[in-house]
Amino acid sequence: MKIGVLSDSHDNLPLIRKAVSRLNLEEELEYVFHAGDIISPFAAKEFFNLRQTIFFTFGNNDGERIMLKDILSSNSKSKLVWPKVTVELGKYRIALLHGEDESAVEALAKSGVYDVVIYGHWHKVVSKLINNTLLVNPGELCGYLTGKSTLAIVDLETKSASIIEL
Repeated sequence: MKIGVLSDSHDNLPLIRKAVSRLNLEEELEYVFHAGDIISPFAAKEFFNLRQTIFFTFGNNDGERIMLKDILSSNSKSKLVWPKVTVELGKYRIALLHGEDESAVEALAKSGVYDVVIYGHWHKVVSKLINNTLLVNPGELCGYLTGKSTLAIVDLETKSASIIEL
C-alpha cells in the first residue's frame, strides 16, 4: 500500500494545486496524509480535488480550527485525526502529528507501536527507520523557508519513502 504525505502547505495555492495534480497521477496511491499547517479554510478546500481520501491534523499555525474542522468534515473523503494521532489502515498503524517536539516524535517511532510516524513543522525532509518504524517528514509543500516544495510517497510494505520535489 502506498500513501502520499504532505505538510506545511501554508496557503500556497499554486503549490497545493500542483501537489494535488501530482498525487492524482499516482495510480497505486490509496491515501494522502497532511501533517498540519494548512492555515486557511479556503486552502483546505483545494485538497478536496484529490481522488484519494486525505487525513489531516492541525499544526501550530492553523488558527481558525473551528472553521477548518467544519470545512474538513463537509467532505466525505477528508478525515481530521486531531486531537488523536493514530490512523489504522488494515494491518498498518500510522501516527500523524505536526511534531513541534522532535524528541516526542522520535519516542513514538522508538516505541514500536507504529509502522510509520508522519510529522511536519520543521520544514525539513526526514526519512529514516527507527526500530522498524519509518519516520517521515516530507519537508514543506509551501517552499517558503527552503525554497523547495516537497512531498513524500511512502510504501507501507517496504517502509520506505520517496521524496518528490515539485
